[in-house]
Amino acid sequence: MNETLRVQARETDANEIAALRDWLAALDPGVAAEFGVRAEFFGNSFALLAPGTETVFLNRFVGLSVLQQPSRALVHDVADFFRDAETRFMVHVPEVAARTELPNWLGEEGLEPQGEWITLRRGAEPAPPPSTDLRFGSVGSSHSTRFAETLCIGYGMPDEWAPLYEGLVGRPGWRHYMAWDGDLPVATASIFLQGARAWCGNSGTLRRYRRRGAHTALSRQRLKDGLDAGCALFTGETWQQPGRPNQSFRNHTRDGWQEVYRRVNYVSADE
Repeated sequence: MNETLRVQARETDANEIAALRDWLAALDPGVAAEFGVRAEFFGNSFALLAPGTETVFLNRFVGLSVLQQPSRALVHDVADFFRDAETRFMVHVPEVAARTELPNWLGEEGLEPQGEWITLRRGAEPAPPPSTDLRFGSVGSSHSTRFAETLCIGYGMPDEWAPLYEGLVGRPGWRHYMAWDGDLPVATASIFLQGARAWCGNSGTLRRYRRRGAHTALSRQRLKDGLDAGCALFTGETWQQPGRPNQSFRNHTRDGWQEVYRRVNYVSADE
């Protein structure tokens, strides 16, 4: 990874961590307690813990080898952090770091590679106009429950997790978007604005409404709004599952997003 890519990778990971921290701050204390949600920094890298969800998506470690130099001792401490909570977890590792000693240290802690995430960035080029046959637009706090429920369905998460996302809708710094078929909400997206930088995520579409343009329309609308707000850098991530096409990645690259680096996901074994 050359110096330019290293800088871009650090910007991407730092942007994601900032969004995760604000998501944590938005949580209702009772909801956070119910799911055991908390976080901890290890140097500049970041551990997100939500053992009540029992999913590595919300029990993961961000920034290793990008924001924080790895060591055997650090890997052991991170593994102990999640093991103490008795939950499976995931550690993101850049592909280039996967060719160092780091995989051996992760293997010693019982973690194995399972799939990849693709990190993305985009500059301040004008956004293509959003278009879909579905109705779409931005939403406020009055739609918090419907937004969270639709996001969970689109991501294949249990309905019971919706309270984890309700607090974000209407929160300063965030903008949220939904698409509808009539009165039925079918897709979601979010942007977290931080001055000249923005993180984009929470893009979920109900399975039977995919390939109707909802993902692209919402992604373009949030880009336009971010540009209007003065953002010059947008970052995000998409999950690449082995052997499956990634339509989200295709949509983003068509709209001017560029791959920064790929994360190999090292996942702990089932208990």
